[in-house]
Amino acid sequence: MLTEGKSQVDELGSKLRWTKVRAWLDQIQEQILKPRAEEIRNHPFVLSVLSGQARREDAVHYFAGLMWHLIDFDKHVAHLHKKRPASIDDFLKERSEDKDGNTDILGRIVKEFGGPFETLVQSPWAYRPHPVWVNHDALLRSAIYSTDLSWEVGVAALNVGIESLVPTMIEPLFEGCTKNYGLSRWSAQWLESRSQEEERQHGENGFLILERYLDPDNQKVLKTCECYIDALSRSMATQLLKSGLPH
Repeated sequence: MLTEGKSQVDELGSKLRWTKVRAWLDQIQEQILKPRAEEIRNHPFVLSVLSGQARREDAVHYFAGLMWHLIDFDKHVAHLHKKRPASIDDFLKERSEDKDGNTDILGRIVKEFGGPFETLVQSPWAYRPHPVWVNHDALLRSAIYSTDLSWEVGVAALNVGIESLVPTMIEPLFEGCTKNYGLSRWSAQWLESRSQEEERQHGENGFLILERYLDPDNQKVLKTCECYIDALSRSMATQLLKSGLPH
């Protein structure tokens, strides 16, 4: 009887904890991510690619900066996976996880637009991307590698702050590049892959992980997660796309 009573108390506590985290995540979605997604859809660079008015020499700065940022993506993900509980691998075993930036196929776009492909491959730190990419890269690295930040912050930053917005950013660019700039499906394979359902799972994974593992009573971790989600989603929505505008 005592064991049964304890089990019921534990189950009730677990449901209450889930409810608190779910409410917090719903607030993040409504107050941060949805407005940022709308900003992306209406960004001048996105609209100019969709209309074919973006100059190739400007657009290449966006794609080259993206490639520069993703060259070490596999290392970032591997480090984050080592920090997080091993049980998450089983928890997500039926779902897709992005473990590689796929810069080999992203490089096709950079070359198609006449960008510095060789420099990026041979010596990425010799390339000077638009400052927005440097800031974005530094933010993500700090969330993942800082020893005073918990693994939950890395998940919030990468999966929620960035990956949940990737399809919103990439889908119109895929449409515009193939329609207006003559990119073949082969050249635009990276864009197409980031526009599909599998990519959506990468952002959803962040919500599932935090929903299951986050302690809603740990206000320090909660506020830090929200800070990084806010900062990186703002970078996605208002900063990175600037690199594709005339400058």
